[in-house]
Amino acid sequence: CAGGVPHYTDANKHIRRGDIIVGYPNEEDYVYGIYEAEQSSEGYEFVSTCYKPKNLQLYQLMEPIKENYQQTNATRPSTHKYPWEKFLEDGMQYLLSHNIDCLPPSTDHLYIKMENGEIVEVEHPNKNTRDYTRPKVCFGMIAGGKNILTNDYFKTTLSEKCNVLCFDSEIDQVLAAIQGNQIESFMIIRGVADYHDGTLNKEWQPYSSLCAASFMKTIIYKIP
Repeated sequence: CAGGVPHYTDANKHIRRGDIIVGYPNEEDYVYGIYEAEQSSEGYEFVSTCYKPKNLQLYQLMEPIKENYQQTNATRPSTHKYPWEKFLEDGMQYLLSHNIDCLPPSTDHLYIKMENGEIVEVEHPNKNTRDYTRPKVCFGMIAGGKNILTNDYFKTTLSEKCNVLCFDSEIDQVLAAIQGNQIESFMIIRGVADYHDGTLNKEWQPYSSLCAASFMKTIIYKIP
């Protein structure tokens, strides 16, 4: 799971628990970056080590899915389900039948850190009741970095500059294994469990993981 980057005023840019994040190639085809903030004469600058698949075949398979979702999601009828939503529903029913709790928690509190250090709870910009059988899917960069994850200012700044949608502190080890085994094609799909790095809010992890797995299954079914 990953930690989403919330937007406190724009519902379209807001990332919430339960959303699906797909690491999507930027202009240089990077999908994941490890960032560190270093002090400079102008304040801070970001130093990065970025990763990209050598073979973009999986993204070519996903592109029609992405385009269809972005074009139809806002106007589709309530009865229409995307493939991953059907997989999510099936997965939840299966796990619940085996007494495994994978339902989303009833609360999704959002907090903001004020300039004086005070932590204040705020409302989500998208106040409408959510249908958790229809998770939002977002496409953009995923990032990590030790001194980034603990600093809200760095995370917000990096999100605005590089279209980073979520942070994850554990993928770098996976990517090291991918490179070590010379795997040329890969895709990173994460479910948002909190607003940090995916490790703090364990109550959301089962549902968020299932959301990500459902979208991954959709891609797998497209492989010839």
